[in-house]
Amino acid sequence: MSSHTNSSIRSTITQSTRSSLESLDSSISRHNSIQGPSQVDRSSLGLSSLSLSSRILTRTSTIVNAIRDDNQYASKVESNKILPSTFGAMNPEEDTKSIAALANYDGEFNKQDVIDRPPDGTLWGWISAFCVCGLNTFSWGVNSVFGVFLNYYVSSNHFPGATMEDYALIGGLNLGLSFMLCNVANTLVRRFYYKYVMAVGIVMLVICYLCAAEATTIVQLIMLQGLLLSIAYALAAGPGFVIIPTWFLKKRSIATGIATAGAGLSGIIFSRPIQALIDTTGSYKWALRLIGIVCGVMLTVCTLLIRCRRKLKVVTGRSFWGDVLASFTRWDVYRQKSLIYLISWNFIYGFPYTILLFSMSSYSTAIGLTSAQGAIVTTVQSVAQCIGRPLLGLLSDYLGKTNITIIITALIGIFSLCWWTFVKTYANLIVFAFVTGIMVGVNWVNFSPLCADIVGGGDDLLAAVSFLCLVGGPSMIVSEIIGLKLERPDDNRPYLNSQILVGVMSIASAAVLIPFREFKIYRMLHARRELIQKKLKENRTSEDCARLKRYDLLLEKSTRGYILRSFYPIKA
Repeated sequence: MSSHTNSSIRSTITQSTRSSLESLDSSISRHNSIQGPSQVDRSSLGLSSLSLSSRILTRTSTIVNAIRDDNQYASKVESNKILPSTFGAMNPEEDTKSIAALANYDGEFNKQDVIDRPPDGTLWGWISAFCVCGLNTFSWGVNSVFGVFLNYYVSSNHFPGATMEDYALIGGLNLGLSFMLCNVANTLVRRFYYKYVMAVGIVMLVICYLCAAEATTIVQLIMLQGLLLSIAYALAAGPGFVIIPTWFLKKRSIATGIATAGAGLSGIIFSRPIQALIDTTGSYKWALRLIGIVCGVMLTVCTLLIRCRRKLKVVTGRSFWGDVLASFTRWDVYRQKSLIYLISWNFIYGFPYTILLFSMSSYSTAIGLTSAQGAIVTTVQSVAQCIGRPLLGLLSDYLGKTNITIIITALIGIFSLCWWTFVKTYANLIVFAFVTGIMVGVNWVNFSPLCADIVGGGDDLLAAVSFLCLVGGPSMIVSEIIGLKLERPDDNRPYLNSQILVGVMSIASAAVLIPFREFKIYRMLHARRELIQKKLKENRTSEDCARLKRYDLLLEKSTRGYILRSFYPIKA
């Protein structure tokens, strides 16, 4: 091709297209060096006379090749990873192993996790993951059968004068307040051995269930089955959030998915036996006692078996209340923009999550189904959660935690607006409950791994997870109450306002997480560009040069660069 033709083309294309064509040219040259000039002749491309459709196809192919190259490059860097560390985090300035690890840092994870790399499993790692699943099953997971007790309380008028809002407050406290109190639980494990803290929570949990069986007023029930039980949940299961990241890195989400599947597993275990016990005895008391005894035994077994790879206990020299105050004022962690985006997503998503979780049974009766059919719908949703959370974790590890979280959160919003609003039959509701049940727990699967991506799996993770729980809890407390207030009993579509709220808030939460994705893509591409720039110019390959040009475009500090990073389709 003549130089005159080349110059005429390059004067009419943008900077980004020029980089793409140069990358394409270098790919063709490499192909020629292997296949021989007879295989591909640049002049045969006819670039001077390309039609618009051909240009589009060429540029699309170049973009696809660039994305494939980025993913292959990430795999190549990962193949040079350093072996997992045995002990706690090390000083990168003093340890040669840490320096070697950071030399291949590609930005996918926090540097602290690269320095002290978790082993991604081992026997005790997987045992601990299943133990955390047990902790969730026999603590927070029991919330999934609260609807059975709710039906009994309302139908028998066991607590005269109690309103639906009073009962909704119990469920909200169990979920939201216990979530908020994880900050306190994680402060305690920094000062005391974590198993001692969990043991106190187990004892409280058993006492609360046994005493709630003797409650005579709605206030007593709220205090025992709501407030105090929430504290017990936080102490018994809260430390599990930070144990998983100490054992896993590349498999963090699948391990967390297995651990959080307990929420659905609990509904499968308890729903039918509790309903049968209430029907047989005519009272809810033995049902509460049974839950307290079974949960106490199983939580004790899980606590004895669980292990944390890093020491959670930190000697600060402060008083106990000084540590509590310090845990609420870790501004060095809290003010990070990426963490603020993540916390905002979790807070907003708390509304649709809670309403979807607690409304299926009542929605069933609202469209004319029986209580038994409503119980089956709830059970199907629990089964779907049990299947869906490990599946979401597997997809997150394979396709990227941020990518899956944004997509699933947005899909829940779309399904709520375009599907749930038209559900009128039992079969359709069963399918909807199953599909949304698979997806709805994406926050539990990924919020802890996403926090670890920002601050690593060390001590700062306690502060980040605690702050996320503290801010995310209030939305879960009030969500079901808001859902009840939005209900229109005399309308032919009584849940329309709640359905719109679920849809809009889900899509809004997905949108809030897009800046978090931009942050992560920027960190990854910046780290990869630095790795190439460390090479001497004469040692850089043609692939390195093409990547540098691409990264310069993507890392532009402009609106165009921001948008390209936000939606650049690579694993993140």
